[in-house]
Amino acid sequence: MLWGSYMPVKNKSVSLSVKWLFFILIVLFVVAVRIRLLEFPLERDEGEYAYMGQLILQGIPPYGEAYNMKLPGTALMYALIMSLFGQTIQGIHVGLLLVNCATSFLIFHLVRKIANDFAAAMAGSSYALLSVSPTVLGFAAHATHFVVLPAVSGALLLLHAVKKESLPAYGGAGFLFGLAFVMKQPGVFFFLFGACYIIYRHFSQKPAHTFKKFLANSGVFSLGAAAALIIVAAWVYAAGTFDKFWFWTVTYASQYVSEVQLSAAFDIFLSNFSSVANGFLLIWIFSALGFAVMFFRSDLKGNKVFIVLFVLFSFLTTCPGFYFRQHYFVTFLPAVSILAGIFIDYCNSRFAAFLKSPLAKFTGYGIFLIALLVGCASQTDYFFKDDPVKLCRKIYGANPFPESIEIAKYIEARSLATDRVAVFGSEPQIYFYAKRHSATGYIYTYNLMESHEYSLIMQKEMIKEIESLKPKFIVAVNIDTSWLIRQESEKYIFGWFNDFIREYYSLVGVADIISPDKTVYRWKDDVKNYNVQSGYHLLVFEKAR
Repeated sequence: MLWGSYMPVKNKSVSLSVKWLFFILIVLFVVAVRIRLLEFPLERDEGEYAYMGQLILQGIPPYGEAYNMKLPGTALMYALIMSLFGQTIQGIHVGLLLVNCATSFLIFHLVRKIANDFAAAMAGSSYALLSVSPTVLGFAAHATHFVVLPAVSGALLLLHAVKKESLPAYGGAGFLFGLAFVMKQPGVFFFLFGACYIIYRHFSQKPAHTFKKFLANSGVFSLGAAAALIIVAAWVYAAGTFDKFWFWTVTYASQYVSEVQLSAAFDIFLSNFSSVANGFLLIWIFSALGFAVMFFRSDLKGNKVFIVLFVLFSFLTTCPGFYFRQHYFVTFLPAVSILAGIFIDYCNSRFAAFLKSPLAKFTGYGIFLIALLVGCASQTDYFFKDDPVKLCRKIYGANPFPESIEIAKYIEARSLATDRVAVFGSEPQIYFYAKRHSATGYIYTYNLMESHEYSLIMQKEMIKEIESLKPKFIVAVNIDTSWLIRQESEKYIFGWFNDFIREYYSLVGVADIISPDKTVYRWKDDVKNYNVQSGYHLLVFEKAR
């Protein structure tokens, strides 16, 4: 009976070493893909973290010279990665590669605890593939990758804590979930997952724990989580940036997540999820089926609640603000991978029991390889063919990520390390490449165009900061996606900009994005006789007096 009670089929001929080998081969394939893409130009989020990480390495605290609504954990991770591998595109992506591999291995070990070795190999392999996919922008070192690493570590340690009734393990698990939150605010849902699981274990335990024991476990767990945030808050307070920290991560962030109406959330989810699931669609289907067959597996026992809670709260990490952007789904991928592993393992055991052939015990490997081949075939250019710059243009269109490198080279070669730069747009990667400090903390201009009570205040503050420092170079970005101007946006800053540039600056550079394969650069005297051909271009101004 296909949906009958699941009884795992022991397979001594296929040892753990074979499962390990299969899993490691998949990880090595993903590593090869990531190595091929090491030079993929940084996009905006990466540029933001890289610049903030660069400032941290120079002793400048978060929210001092760069404003951001995210907690500083990912910027700290960037600082750590760059201190080890260098302040380069390649160094950052090597760090992502290692984080991704570590997370895949942790998922393998987590699933060994809640299911079995074969399911673990399938789950770890699924995560490695899904997290490198272009459908979740897996080539980019987004904060979501750094949320997942401590979150999965925390889940693994939590299992140990409840099994051994170890207070230090409860505290450690809480601290790891706290780190997930510090990496990015949606990581708080992993802490809530852990709290709910502790409550479930208390009320389901036979014989039941005393309430005193429950309070001790949950209290130490909560204190561990709070410790991560307290350390960050104490750091920015001591550095004198606590007011900015509070405004951007609490006051403004709460405004930002209320921009999208609940009535629009479902349509946005469906639209974006269809893109996310594209490519390795079979693994997503396996995951959905895995959620169903999980309830028929007698070997999972009490771990079913652990899995259900983990899936639920992992999905909730994608929901804040109802934006459902592609890379937001990275925090959901461990749960998807666990369920996919459970389903493939179920199929493998059922076929082995039904066919009673030694070869049938390899069915699961075949099922996974089909999903891999179909996924790679649908994304051949990404996995095997196109160079990183060409892929960047395919994925991001006219966004000026390759152009940022060339502009930064020009600025770095013609300025001192102490000179300031201002980017009139949302391209913080230019500061990172040029190794120059921004003349304003507003390294993004999206928040200036949003419809909220702070928009005009922010614009005037940005103006004041730029006027007081009069940067040597200003880069004006004439690309829609660098501003996201709305009909109702406050446009005060544009009138100021035109007057300010006319009075103090002269045009010295143009990057004209004419087509996906052609960007025209003009510098200094060559700019005078050049007429911009495209609606997507960047202008470089140098202070004239």
